[in-house]
Amino acid sequence: MAPRLHLVRHAEGVHNLGMAYWSLVDPPLTDQGREQCSKLRANFLSHHRVELVVASPMLRALATAVESFQPLFDRLPDASLVALPDLQEISSFPCDIGSELPALKAKTEELGTHIDWSHVEEGWTSKDGRYKPTREAIQERARAVRRWLYERPETEVVVVTHGAFLHFLTEDWEDSCVYEGTGWANTEYRTYDMTAALEDDEITLVECGTSRVRRGKSYGVSSPDEQGRLYGITLQGWEEQGYLLNGMQEQEISNITPMEVAG
Repeated sequence: MAPRLHLVRHAEGVHNLGMAYWSLVDPPLTDQGREQCSKLRANFLSHHRVELVVASPMLRALATAVESFQPLFDRLPDASLVALPDLQEISSFPCDIGSELPALKAKTEELGTHIDWSHVEEGWTSKDGRYKPTREAIQERARAVRRWLYERPETEVVVVTHGAFLHFLTEDWEDSCVYEGTGWANTEYRTYDMTAALEDDEITLVECGTSRVRRGKSYGVSSPDEQGRLYGITLQGWEEQGYLLNGMQEQEISNITPMEVAG
């Protein structure tokens, strides 16, 4: 049986203080972010049931995972925090680019938790290929994450990732621009069950009723048609803001010659 998921947006990072900080590569948490982690740790009611914590290899996500879910690592001393590159944020802004593995290992030593780096391959910071900021690439990453999680043997799993990517992962586009590039607050968590469609082998996340009530949603989820409408509006806006490459930009990039790049 597929595990129940607790999806979490990372705590406040330095880049969340304003666009002036978006030029920072792999920014850390702020003091406020660490306080948010403490509150999440105190308010999260399923510490005793969670068997695995998975996080984006971005520094702010790894720190959120450790500081918010330390009870798991205290309860299961042999447990590792799994770093999964497919969970990284969608854009190629410097603040959404991770650190190369040697530097990342050095930066996370102070967290004091064993991290499983086996999924973090060379090139995960490239923002190219699998990690390119296009609709198609991000959708494929989200699909791969859903499949990977569906096949896990644990009963409950925490996933710490990023605000925009969470919309692709859940395929829920309600309130997608309440905050900068997302509808998720820092350290907000929502709980999901997974279902598999036999006809196309697609994995769907279904938010639990108690999770929707927890965030003030007293009505059911939007219809597929409404979700499609919200998806189109949101992604058009994100392309205009530079979070995503649109089709014309992709074509322009593909037409650049090596000589132009060198020049």
